[in-house]
Amino acid sequence: MTTAPRGAWLFPAPALLGLVVWMYAPMVATGVLSFLEWDLTSPTWTFAGVGNYVRLVTQPEFANAVGRTLLYVLAMLPFATVVPLGLAIVLWKRPGRASDVYRALLFLPVMLAPVATAISWRFLLNPLQGLVNTLLGGLGLPQPNWLGDPGTALPVIVLITAAKIAALNMLLFGAALTALDRSCLEAAHVDGATEWQTTRHIVLPQLLRTTVLLTLLCVVLAGQWVFTNVAVLTQGGPDGATDNIYYRLYTYGFTFFDIGTASAAGVVIVLVLGLVALVGRKRRART
Repeated sequence: MTTAPRGAWLFPAPALLGLVVWMYAPMVATGVLSFLEWDLTSPTWTFAGVGNYVRLVTQPEFANAVGRTLLYVLAMLPFATVVPLGLAIVLWKRPGRASDVYRALLFLPVMLAPVATAISWRFLLNPLQGLVNTLLGGLGLPQPNWLGDPGTALPVIVLITAAKIAALNMLLFGAALTALDRSCLEAAHVDGATEWQTTRHIVLPQLLRTTVLLTLLCVVLAGQWVFTNVAVLTQGGPDGATDNIYYRLYTYGFTFFDIGTASAAGVVIVLVLGLVALVGRKRRART
């Protein structure tokens, strides 16, 4: 049996140090702060026990944020799975220069800075002088207050975020498709199979594990994906219509300086999403 050379631990040490400093230490600190009352600036703190957790779950705005986060997850699922899957299959079945150009154009939103993109949309969707309403007015169509109306604000946030997520997941599905053997499709076509039959019975079954993985990522990360757009465009409004648990956590910590409640929210989020990830991992292992 060979043994590791002396000093081999030095090679992973920088990565391990980064994990400790930037992940595990903040997690432990958050757990400790969740039992304290502290305003982020005071040199003293007060032990609150589980009072922060009780206050958190009894606040109606947090319950609303949880419900809105679930709506984000449901609304983002088609854009995280079905839409990018369809685009990836179409581009994969039609290889060539045109396919590469379309893929590059669709991937463009991923390369843009999130805050800059959100600010651009704020100007485009301005109800009085925005380009979108100007074009609608020129066509004689209604000109909604896209970000100021509770009925349109959340769908707008979802669609703005979906452009980036669909493009990124299209690339991931495309990477999975490169592992498929095209000769199977050619053999199926020789036997008289249609495009839909080859897609349904050959392509889709082999992409099941990737689809399950991206579905799980959407469930876990949908709230984080929309955070920047919510913070820049609506600040959780109007009337809490676009709120989510991550923006609510940010508000507790950096608007009201209630670090204890913010930390309690962070702990609850980690525990719930950890449970979801564990269940999803077991289900993915069965596929």
